Amino acid sequence: MNIGIFVLALATFVAGTVELVIAGILGMIAEDLHVSVGTVGQLVSIFSLVFAFGAPILITLTSRIERRKLLLIAMLTFLGGNILSIFSLNYTTLLVARMILAASCSIVVVVSVTMAAKTVAVELRGRAIGLIFMGLSASLVLGVPLGTMIGENFGWRMTFVLVSVLSIVSMLGIIKFLPKIPPQPAVPLLKQIATLKSKKIASIQLISVLELTGHFTVYTYFTPSLQKTMGLSTNMISIVLLIFGAAGITGGWIGGWASDKFGGERTIFTFLIVFAASLFLLPYSTGSMISLFIVIVLYGAMVWALSPAVQNYLAKSVPDSSDIQLGLNTSFLHLGVAIGSGFGGLLVDHYPVTTNTWVAGIMVVLALISAIYSVTTNRNAPRFRGL
Repeated sequence: MNIGIFVLALATFVAGTVELVIAGILGMIAEDLHVSVGTVGQLVSIFSLVFAFGAPILITLTSRIERRKLLLIAMLTFLGGNILSIFSLNYTTLLVARMILAASCSIVVVVSVTMAAKTVAVELRGRAIGLIFMGLSASLVLGVPLGTMIGENFGWRMTFVLVSVLSIVSMLGIIKFLPKIPPQPAVPLLKQIATLKSKKIASIQLISVLELTGHFTVYTYFTPSLQKTMGLSTNMISIVLLIFGAAGITGGWIGGWASDKFGGERTIFTFLIVFAASLFLLPYSTGSMISLFIVIVLYGAMVWALSPAVQNYLAKSVPDSSDIQLGLNTSFLHLGVAIGSGFGGLLVDHYPVTTNTWVAGIMVVLALISAIYSVTTNRNAPRFRGL
């Protein structure tokens, strides 16, 4: 694997850190800017919405720009958003900064995935995409805790100083190690959406929505669930989450390797079955820490193993519109995050916390049905005229 792929993984690591780090420094920001914690929490929702709906629009508007140049522009804009965050004196300014960060992050993630797919041999493409998603999962394990620790010791603004420094390092790596990648022909946004008329493509994209909905139905409320069912301390829950994240990093690599070795279809089927099983077993694993850790490792690995497998499957299914589909897939992933978090909150308010795991398992089973449908219907996805 060439070093450029690792540079792209670093870029997605930095982007993932900014997306989620707010959750660890909510209280500090709220106190400093004199707003409620709930108000600051809306910064997470705003980020996800701008990312989800902005990605396809921005990729369309920038479709004529050479890919490495576009990535550098996005990283420079991202740096600007971080600097604005550092010097934000009120909530409105920070909100604007978050929107800038989300828009630039959407380009960074989409372009990183497509560049990874195009700068390696076809037989290595799954592993390359897997490394990109390892960068995202690593931001959960390392970026967010590190940013939170810096915020607690030096102030929340220093968290964005750290991200700014990493952004500069990423840009230097992009300039030195990444080749120029020509853009694909421009495709109007309505035509991008029209590609979803293909049952094969729509069902592949639905896999991501359903499996992320299932994941975040549980993960967003994982801490109160463990506190209620096992009475775990905050420190022990941190260890559980660290193990979960470490499994996710490993899963990103496993997903890419497996999709190269065994094919996207077989990999997706297998991982969805294991993922669903881990969710259904989760309520029964709380009897001991050993059983909990076993299920958590399976759960964490499968979540992050599926994304590179699905994206590799997309790239192979529609090679003449891979940029479009990979871009749309990141939007569908964030849509799943939003639906899962919101739906999980409704369940927690009205039912026992274990209900979330059952509903999540059902969502993943529906994702498996969607995967089966995508394979058995219209095996040769149509080529779209003008792509």
